[in-house]
Amino acid sequence: MITVLMGAPGAGKSTWVAANKTGLEHIYNTEAVRVNRDLDVGRYMFVLRQKAVTAVEAGQDLIADGTHTIRTHRTVWLNLAKRLSLPTKLIVFNTSYETCLQVQMQRQHPAPAKIVREHHGRMRRAMGEIKIEDWGHIEIITR
Repeated sequence: MITVLMGAPGAGKSTWVAANKTGLEHIYNTEAVRVNRDLDVGRYMFVLRQKAVTAVEAGQDLIADGTHTIRTHRTVWLNLAKRLSLPTKLIVFNTSYETCLQVQMQRQHPAPAKIVREHHGRMRRAMGEIKIEDWGHIEIITR
């Protein structure tokens, strides 16, 4: 199973992972991009995705914990699932902009408000796009 989480920074994705992971799945988590501003993001994301693909090809379930508000970022996981004939689930975190900002204020390494706003703004378009994407199951969590 490939489970993809979608939502703005602070929407509740990592909290959901902490409450729902079994310890048997591979967790793809992009938090280091928020925490380490000196990171070579392109290289880091490439290596992170490669590790996730290797884990799935070896038979592990995957939870992809990232914003995924950009269609091509979701498509990576849909294409992998299709290639390996695996079921998919998209969990959408429909969280208010204000709540996302409040969560950021509580973090040691908050995402800049501009980034939260950009991802939150992309959510409207993404909500329309996911209806025509090939997800096995879509769950929407309103916070």
